[in-house]
Amino acid sequence: MKVRYNKLWRLMKENKLKKSELAKAAELSAYTMTKLNNDRPVNMSVMMNLCKVFHCDIGDLMEVIEED
Repeated sequence: MKVRYNKLWRLMKENKLKKSELAKAAELSAYTMTKLNNDRPVNMSVMMNLCKVFHCDIGDLMEVIEED
């Protein structure tokens, strides 16, 4: 299975946030931001922090894609 964070980036742009501002607001490390940028899985606490920033559900930030 793969994850994609396209929804997160869309929300970020709609809210006119830079990646550095998002990282600060959600208390994310540079390593975690790299994982998000590369569509790699992150810890559930990271997703919860992002949900707090955007006042949304995890499904509003990411999607899980099944590989064949």
